[in-house]
Amino acid sequence: MASKKFLISFLAVLAIAILAVASTSALEINNVKVKGLSASSNIAVEAGETFPVEVQFSSTDLTKDVVVTAYISGYRAETVETKSLDVYSGGIYTKTLSVTAPSKLSSSVKSLDLRIFVEGDGTEDADTTVTLMVQRESYAVQLLDVTMDPTVKAGSVLPVDVVLKNRGSHFAEDNFVIVSIPALGVAEQTYFGDLSDVDNSTLDKEDAAEGKVFLKIPRDAPTGVYLVQIEAYNGDTTTKATEKIAIVGASQDTDVLTPVTSKTVSPGETTTFSVTLVNAGNNVAYYELVPETTSGLNVGVSDSLVVIPAGTSKTVTVSASAAKAGTNSFALNVNSGSELVKKVTFTLNAQGSSFAVGNATVLLTVILAIIFIVLLVVLIVLLTRKPEKTEEFGESYY
Repeated sequence: MASKKFLISFLAVLAIAILAVASTSALEINNVKVKGLSASSNIAVEAGETFPVEVQFSSTDLTKDVVVTAYISGYRAETVETKSLDVYSGGIYTKTLSVTAPSKLSSSVKSLDLRIFVEGDGTEDADTTVTLMVQRESYAVQLLDVTMDPTVKAGSVLPVDVVLKNRGSHFAEDNFVIVSIPALGVAEQTYFGDLSDVDNSTLDKEDAAEGKVFLKIPRDAPTGVYLVQIEAYNGDTTTKATEKIAIVGASQDTDVLTPVTSKTVSPGETTTFSVTLVNAGNNVAYYELVPETTSGLNVGVSDSLVVIPAGTSKTVTVSASAAKAGTNSFALNVNSGSELVKKVTFTLNAQGSSFAVGNATVLLTVILAIIFIVLLVVLIVLLTRKPEKTEEFGESYY
């Protein structure tokens, strides 16, 4: 009797287990295509190449939140995956992933495994492996690193540090690097020599080289953000990269000091203003001083073209006079090349009479002229006046 009860219990447990297994769905990978080819061993891809991986799969029952993932062994950080979806029994599903082959290979050809997984919620996952033959391009030079200051001043030199590496499987001869700012029309080129496909002590050649390119920034370059283009090339390949840089105009290196910008004078009287130019930059600065005048004003500059060595200053004189009484304004433009460094505005107040007070020299001249004319008239009168006749007395005889 006890054995009969045991048998019944065993059969019940077995039935439950079979039912549980039967109710558990299972995912299945039906087919995989790499670059349009059915998965097989040694599918060739190039280093750094991004290629499509098409995965066809199904499920024996409804499976929720199914995700397809793929990565290359040794590079799991580069895993790619699809969005989750529900998979119904009887349906054939296809998802395509974009997988990128590693660009850094220690040898010209390397065998790597592509791992593919189809995973769902509460189900048996499916996975498969495809062997890839990853190889370097024949000719590929990479800009491994580009370093430069984020800000540079107009008129200065921008040093650009470049690290160049041969990622190809062949020897790379006569490599050059050109750094340019197309918007300014400036470019400089540096020779980086030959690069071996791998470090070769026998030939005394390495697969990487580091160098500097010195780019001259025009002094009249407007302030702004510019694209810097870096191009590495040889007779077989070319590669490019871009960086951004902010150029600060020459005005940032120049101080224009004007201690007095307003004066009061008489009409016709000439006064002067002092303007001090300070070159705080590292290069010789050239400034052109151009006055802006209005009618009734006479403005002059002691030096219209000023050359100031780096770290020094110079003071120039601006002279001005007004023909009539009133308040007059004029400006002085300080230019460096085609760039306006600073615009200084002056005020000239002319007050009083332009004759009685404003021109003492003219008044004195008039007075002297009148005196001269009076004296001349007196002289003429004296010269033309007839002398009086003297009375003649004869001798008297008594």
